Amino acid sequence: MMGSANRYDVLIVGAGLAGCATARALAEADPGRQRRILLIDSHKDVHPRFSGELIHPRGAQILADLGFGEALHRAGAVDVDGFVIFENADAHFVRLDYASVIGERPQGISVHHKTLVPVLRKVVVDSTHVELREECSIRELRRNERGHVVGAVIESADHTLSEIRCDVVVGADGKSSTVRKLAQISDDGRETIGFTAGIELTNAHLPRATYAHVILGAWGPVLAYPVLHEPDGSIRTRVTFDLPRVLTAKGPKLKEQLLRAYVPFLPAPLSVEVAAAIRAWPGSLHLAPTVNLPAPTSILPGLVLVGDAGGCSHPITASGMTMGLRDAETLGLQARKRSSSRPGEAWLDVGSLERYRDAHDRYVPTRQALADAIYEAFRGEREGSRAIRRALFQYWNSGPTARSRSMALLSCSEQRPSVFLTEYLKTARHALGSSFIPQHARHFPVQDRVRQARGAASLATNKFGLVAQVMWAQVRPSWFPRTTMSL
Repeated sequence: MMGSANRYDVLIVGAGLAGCATARALAEADPGRQRRILLIDSHKDVHPRFSGELIHPRGAQILADLGFGEALHRAGAVDVDGFVIFENADAHFVRLDYASVIGERPQGISVHHKTLVPVLRKVVVDSTHVELREECSIRELRRNERGHVVGAVIESADHTLSEIRCDVVVGADGKSSTVRKLAQISDDGRETIGFTAGIELTNAHLPRATYAHVILGAWGPVLAYPVLHEPDGSIRTRVTFDLPRVLTAKGPKLKEQLLRAYVPFLPAPLSVEVAAAIRAWPGSLHLAPTVNLPAPTSILPGLVLVGDAGGCSHPITASGMTMGLRDAETLGLQARKRSSSRPGEAWLDVGSLERYRDAHDRYVPTRQALADAIYEAFRGEREGSRAIRRALFQYWNSGPTARSRSMALLSCSEQRPSVFLTEYLKTARHALGSSFIPQHARHFPVQDRVRQARGAASLATNKFGLVAQVMWAQVRPSWFPRTTMSL
């Protein structure tokens, strides 16, 4: 029999961005401090592997609303004005401004991961009634006779096991979620599509100092963005390289490969600075796997997934952190609706989790579809994807309205399925049209133009099934709402 000390309303597994934001959102939904919330993480302070650091305006606003914004800025967070995208190092870049999206915050933020997590945890502990246990891992899920999750077994740093009883377990433990595995939620379709290598520069010469940069032309995209204001006034910049799934070089040889196959595609003087930083980098470069996980089932009776645990994709659209914050906001809203529930009743009941799932299932597939399409175009591995990439730049250069509408989608501000479909069709039309126009010579071979058009049409056709899935995910909850969760 378990004592009262082991009884909580909510157990949150994972104290990164999504977990801390969820804990704070739930605490805000309980102003009377009647609920018990336990937040655990297997690492002290921060996971050693570098992770997401760039947050779109929608996510930045959620952080501010939850009371994290000022603390993050005091710790060195950088305001980001948007993206600049280079088709190649010699091309004039396209600028996509956050401020062009009407009704949204004009800036996002970026903050070094090793700064972000400790600040979030401190704010949660100092300003809420959430209990935080670091170096504590989940080992089992407990279920009742009907199969509902009713608690968990957790292990502390000294290997002591404790049994926790709770109404809801929240899995906020990332793309390799232990909670998801213990719940036996299928992650069919999960695929490691590559790796990301990262380095840091100080006072780098970015073409636009307050923007995130996407530079194409190498095997995969290179991202460069300011990540931290140092106390001495200097700016730390993160540079990441998209690498293939099968690494052809590791350790010192990976540095040589980056110098040979990526650095020449960067604009000067950034290329010179990056080359020097790679040569001077002590030991091996930071590496993280790039995972595509089509959104799995995000709820079960007594369990909910938030952030990357509930689906993730290539970070090219930098939307992962914003999606995790939206999950936290959505779950907090459902908890607020139940703030007056009577003692003995579940705070987050079946209806709360179903409503969370309906919202989650609207925006996560859109994010994943965009990331998949943008990454394929930016890689330009096939003729069709190169045609789509050229069409994207032509579309963005056609005027501010095109750039604004694209930015609204990329920054997770626009959710209407009609806009998603319209923008997709416009890009496909540009790709087909431009394929028949000579690009570099007056007598560009007709057969080559036909090949380009066929490639673009094939890619566009292949994506229509994905577009249809996104459209259905967004309209289904309104047309055919779920009645009850499986009991």
